[in-house]
Amino acid sequence: MAISIESATSPFAELLALRDSIYLLVAPFWIEVCFIICFVLGFAVLRFDDFFSFRKSVKGEKKKKVVDDHHFHPIANPRLQQVVDKKADSKTILGVWHAAKAKVPTSPQLLRVVVQAMIEEQSKSLITDLMRHIRAHPGAMANSRTAVVALDVLARAGRIDSMTQFLRELREEFGVHPSSSMFEVMLGGYATAGDEAMVSKVMQDMKKSRAALTPRGLSLCIKGFLKNGKVDAVVKKFREMKDFGFQIPPFAVTQLVRIACEAARGREVFEAISTVATLSPEATSQLLEDCVKSNDLLLAKRIEETARSQEVVLTTGAYDALLKLHTMSADPRAMDLFEEMQASSAARISEGLCVGLLARCAEVKFLKFAEEIVKYCRGSGAMTISTYSALMKVYAYCNMYDKACDLYDQICQDGLKPDAVMYGCLMKFAVECGRTQLSQHLSESAPTLDIQNYMSLIRAAGRDKDVKRAFEILERLRSSGVHIDVAAFNCVLDVCVSAGDIKRAQNLMTEMKTLKLVDVITYNTLLKGYCQQGELAKGKALLLEMKRSGHPPNDVSYNCLINAAVCSGDGDLSLAWETIEMMEKSGVEVDHYTISIMMKALKKARDSSDVARAMALLDKSGIEVLSDEILLNTVLETCTRHRETQRLEAILTSYSNSSLQCSVHTYGALIKAASTLKKLSLCWSLWREMEEDRALEPNEIVLGCMLDALVTNRQIESAVQLLGKWKQRLPANMVMYSTIMKGFANTHQADRALKMWKEMLAEKIRLNIVVYNAVIDAQARVGAMENVSEIVSQMEQDGVKPDVISLSTIVKGYCIKGDVEAAFRVFREMQNNGMVKDSIVYNTLLDGCTRNNRFDMADSLLEDMEANHIRPTNFTMGILVKMWGRRRQLDKAFEALATLPTKHGFVPNTQVKTCLISACINNGAVEEAFEVLDSIKKAGYGVEAKVYSAMVNGLVRQGELDKAVALLVEAHGLRGGRPQLAPGGWIEADAIEKLAHGLAQRGLGEKVGVPLLDQLRAAKVPISSRAYTSVLGPCRSSQNGDRYENGVGKGNGNDGSERRDSEARNNGRRSSRPFRSS
Repeated sequence: MAISIESATSPFAELLALRDSIYLLVAPFWIEVCFIICFVLGFAVLRFDDFFSFRKSVKGEKKKKVVDDHHFHPIANPRLQQVVDKKADSKTILGVWHAAKAKVPTSPQLLRVVVQAMIEEQSKSLITDLMRHIRAHPGAMANSRTAVVALDVLARAGRIDSMTQFLRELREEFGVHPSSSMFEVMLGGYATAGDEAMVSKVMQDMKKSRAALTPRGLSLCIKGFLKNGKVDAVVKKFREMKDFGFQIPPFAVTQLVRIACEAARGREVFEAISTVATLSPEATSQLLEDCVKSNDLLLAKRIEETARSQEVVLTTGAYDALLKLHTMSADPRAMDLFEEMQASSAARISEGLCVGLLARCAEVKFLKFAEEIVKYCRGSGAMTISTYSALMKVYAYCNMYDKACDLYDQICQDGLKPDAVMYGCLMKFAVECGRTQLSQHLSESAPTLDIQNYMSLIRAAGRDKDVKRAFEILERLRSSGVHIDVAAFNCVLDVCVSAGDIKRAQNLMTEMKTLKLVDVITYNTLLKGYCQQGELAKGKALLLEMKRSGHPPNDVSYNCLINAAVCSGDGDLSLAWETIEMMEKSGVEVDHYTISIMMKALKKARDSSDVARAMALLDKSGIEVLSDEILLNTVLETCTRHRETQRLEAILTSYSNSSLQCSVHTYGALIKAASTLKKLSLCWSLWREMEEDRALEPNEIVLGCMLDALVTNRQIESAVQLLGKWKQRLPANMVMYSTIMKGFANTHQADRALKMWKEMLAEKIRLNIVVYNAVIDAQARVGAMENVSEIVSQMEQDGVKPDVISLSTIVKGYCIKGDVEAAFRVFREMQNNGMVKDSIVYNTLLDGCTRNNRFDMADSLLEDMEANHIRPTNFTMGILVKMWGRRRQLDKAFEALATLPTKHGFVPNTQVKTCLISACINNGAVEEAFEVLDSIKKAGYGVEAKVYSAMVNGLVRQGELDKAVALLVEAHGLRGGRPQLAPGGWIEADAIEKLAHGLAQRGLGEKVGVPLLDQLRAAKVPISSRAYTSVLGPCRSSQNGDRYENGVGKGNGNDGSERRDSEARNNGRRSSRPFRSS
């Protein structure tokens, strides 16, 4: 029995064991298992209804398919097929169709033809007839295939209303719902009609019916919108295609770009599609050509970059546009593009392209690229008369008339024959460069001569000042039968004036009046003759005659008289200003020539009021300085000469932002201006732009300006290297050598100056007085007077006589050496020889007496100046201020400043006021020093750095550290204020170091010194490491910090400031301070 029970329970025990095993196995995963079971049950419940509906739909589709298959094979309509095959007219096709439409359904292929025929015949019952035919054969025709065919024909024909009506009736009557193909046709139809709202509605219907949006559907939308010029809608569809991952058709990109460029929206569309679509080669070319129209090089560069990143092949049109744009900006990349175009198989370089590029090179004086184009043309045998003519134009625009004339021989060597226009141009260029024999040869070689050719020959005679030949050419012109106009007579009249034959000019003028061949140019030419002869009274009388004769003076007339006034003698500025007033009263506007003349006149001006008046005239005229190269040169030279630093800064900034392509001479003026502003990096930038980018070769003047800029900015080694590099290609002149020697003198390298002088002698270079004066100055500055004796001896051997500058420099050398008596001996010798006519030597001696504390000799020298009526200058004034400051007679310094400038007609400059500031501080008159500084600020041109440097140095010496710090902050605008320093200037590093050292001694290094230096460095003020070393030195005591906070540097009685204040007051300086009035 036990056995039976055990056998009965054994399977149950096994089940329990199995359950336990399963439980132990599943226990760690029971949460996941429950989740999977619930998910399966939920999915089954949710999809239960769909399962039955799916089965129904499958049955329905099968049933429908059976019906369609049963009815879709209509009995053929052979008659209609024959008519269609014979390409019968629409009327015949419709007749055959109407005859059989009730009996036989129409196949989709024939239905397309029938619907098109209805449209062509403008059938008013199109939809009605179509629906009747479908009703007659619903099994075969009430389907989406028929609908697609009919809708497509209607959409292409623009019958949007009919398309909408047919679709509605088909759906309502037969339950035909749109398929994907139908939706595509609808999208294309509504887009072709330009109906953006309906396109959006169709897309919403597609989304509701779960119809997929296909690339074809979007392409049809884009094509339709393009047809209507819907740029924004097309861009939107482009984005949608991108979002769906579809490829945008290249034709669409090309068409969109074309439409956008026609609507002046090229930039906007490029910005919109550059990250969406791949540019086609045609679209790239179209965009770049649009950039040419707007001269937008920056946009063109972006388009090129995008095209290259998308691996678009650049076509001829793309290269053409890029080359034109880069050429018009004189961008060196044009040469790289041209070289790339030569290697490209997709682009072809034509003669027209080369000629067009050469013409653009002429406009911007891009000589380097022009020569590259010609090199290609020569290599490919494509040098034609058109190419030579364009190259000739390049040389002419660059004022290289000699090279333009040299092309004539090359043209003849190539077997080409110049045309009449080229002959005329060559004759004109030959006249410009003085090759009168060539002009004569050209006149004999030319097949025919027109009046312009004769006038060129007359001008050639004018260059030779050959009045007789000019009249002979005039007689040849008269006998040639060519009609003579007033211009030819004016040319001959100009020859008379150029040769100074006023009498012959007056006789010709009388003849011209008889022939009634007189115009305003005739009068202006004769006026020029009077002005050249200095007969200004006759010139003014001629202006009155012009008014009476009905030829009122123009801007040329007035400018001619103004120029004559400023060029006569010492320059009659009063007559020039009087003529300008007459000009304005007559309603003739001041032009850039007027401004240029007045700027040129300021070279001789001593009165600063004339400078201010000329600058005001420039501002009043509203003329842009960069609009004319001559004007730019004269304004730059004037501002450089008169230290108009703010205006120079503005001009250089405008130039850097402009596209002006200036000549070599103008680069010299720009470099000189940048040097005045101490912007050596800009000097180098201009030099490289001229030499490398523009391929212009510097002349002696420009090289001299660059050497002077380097020397002035204490880059003497760079100057020596530059001269060594160029003197083989450009013969060095005496100005260049003297500039280098000036650099040696400034850096006290007298031995190098002497060595260069001896090398020049060994090379048998004939030296002039300028070089001798430079080498004497180098020796005199270090007191090496024994070398000066050797140099003077060599001067006598070379036949170079010492001038006033030579002897003045020798006087300076003796003063530096401390031998004032020897300096006076040389001075007396100069007086005996009548060489002392101005204050130059007096200034040198006065400075020497002051430096060597020989005030007795200085007093006698001042008496000598007064007795000999020597007019003092600002330099004299500065020396006097220094002298009276050293003698502790500050009142006399102020007195001299108040009287001498007024008496002798000059205005104290910044240098004089700087000397006065130093004198005031050295004499403990800090308040007066600040008054002088305020007067400089009121001038409104910015305070020069050396003024502030002198103030800071003086205040540090006096222990006025708080005021020194305040000045430093004020000068550089460190705490939100406007900087008071002139542009490009900063307080000297030495002054900052001394202030830092003073702050460290007061225990203010960490608290005041370090933050101050950090602020200066943030303002990009040069700070030496020694300044930080000084300011971080050991602090004396914390007590000094408290004193600074309470007003540091007020004077503690130990620095002598109170004693100097007392002495100054005892001298009565406060009772007579005429500075403000002066």
